[in-house]
Amino acid sequence: MKYLYGKNNILIYSVALLPLLSLKMVSVSIILFVLGACLGYEKHKVGASEVKLILVFSTLFFLYIISLIWTDDFAVGLKQIEKKMSFLIFPTTLFLLKPFKSFRNINTFIKVYLISCAISSCIILLYIGFNLNEILQSNSNYVFSIKLRQAINSAPFIGEHPIYFSLLLAVSVLLLIYNRFSGWAINALLFSIYGTTLLIASSRGVILGLFVVMILIVFQNIKSRNKRYAVLTLLFIMCFSSYLLPPIKARVNEIIFTKHLFPKGLHYNSFNLRMGIYSCSFDIIKDAPIYGYGPADVQDRLDACYETKFETPAYAQQIYNTHNQYLDYLASFGILGFVLIICCFAYFIKISLGAKTNMYFNFLILFFLVLLTENLLSRNTGIVLFAAFNSLLAFTILYKSKFLNT
Repeated sequence: MKYLYGKNNILIYSVALLPLLSLKMVSVSIILFVLGACLGYEKHKVGASEVKLILVFSTLFFLYIISLIWTDDFAVGLKQIEKKMSFLIFPTTLFLLKPFKSFRNINTFIKVYLISCAISSCIILLYIGFNLNEILQSNSNYVFSIKLRQAINSAPFIGEHPIYFSLLLAVSVLLLIYNRFSGWAINALLFSIYGTTLLIASSRGVILGLFVVMILIVFQNIKSRNKRYAVLTLLFIMCFSSYLLPPIKARVNEIIFTKHLFPKGLHYNSFNLRMGIYSCSFDIIKDAPIYGYGPADVQDRLDACYETKFETPAYAQQIYNTHNQYLDYLASFGILGFVLIICCFAYFIKISLGAKTNMYFNFLILFFLVLLTENLLSRNTGIVLFAAFNSLLAFTILYKSKFLNT
C-alpha cells in the first residue's frame, strides 16, 4: 500500500505508458492518474493563480462546450467534448492536486515514457521484420512506403496511426536530450531506436518539425561558432541522406513529381489531396469568419465542398479533416475563438521562457510547427500527449521552488 500514497505513489506514472496503450487503456490510465493524485494529495492553499492556470490550460475544452450553442449536430458535439476532456483533466489534476512532489518524480515520469516509447518501437520493428517478405514485394518505393506505414497502424496491441506514432517518437527524442540516462550506450541505443522507427513512419510534417527544433537546440546550447557549424552540417547531411531511404524518398517524390496540384479523377496522392483540403478549408472559413460553424459541423462542410469542387472519388473513400489544426480552429470557432487560442499558446511560451532549460519551449515549438500540417489535437493520442506534457512541463517551471523537492 505504501506505493499508492504520498511520494511513492506509482499510479501517477500510468499515463507515461501512453505509447504502449490502446484507446481504452489510455482512458483507464487517465483514471488511475487522477486516482493516484487524489491518494497522494497533501493539503495546501489553492489561490487565484491556480484557478487562472486551470482556466487558461483548459481553454480549448471550454470552447468546445460553448460551441454547442450554435452547432447543428449536437450529438457529435457532445462526443467531441468527451474526447477533449483531457484538456481539463490534466491541468486541473496537476495545478490543483499537485501529484508530483519532487523533480525526481517528474524525471521518473519522463523516463517511463521514454522506455515505453522504446518498447513500442521495438514491437513495431519486430512486426515489420515478421512481415518483411510481403513488404519487400512492393513494386515501387511509394507502395513500399505505404506498406511500412500500414504495418505501424496494424501492429498488434499498440497499432497507431503513423503520424501520431511519429509524434510520440519526436517527443521522445526531445525529452531524451534533456533527460538522459546514465551511460552513453543506453542513450545512443534509444536515439537509434527512435530515429529508425521515425524514418520508417516517414511523417513529413513531424520530421520537418523535429529538424527545425534540432537546429534551435544547436543554437541554444552550442556557443562556439565552429562547433555550431560542424553540428549543423552534420544535421543537414543526415537530413539529405535520409532521402536515399525508400520511405522518405517516396514521400518527397510525391511532392516533387505530382502532375496535378489538385486531385482529378483517379490522379490523386496524399500531396494533391492535401492541396484540395486546404482549398476547401479556406473556402468554408470565408463563409463563417466570426464564430465559425462549431467543431461538430466542420467535417460536413468540408465533405460538401469536396463533393462540389473536385471531380474525384478520393474524398469519398475516407474522412479528410483540415490537416491543419489552426485552420480547424478557424473553421470551428471563427476568428474570435482562434485569437483566444493563440493567446493561450503565447501564454504557454511565456511560461517556458522562465525555465533554466529550453525543454518546454522546444516542446511547444515542435507541436506548434506540426499543427501546421496535421490536426494533432483532434485525436486521442495527440490530445493526451499534449495535454499531459504541456501541463507537466509548465507545472515544473511554475512550482519548482514552492512544491518540488530535489
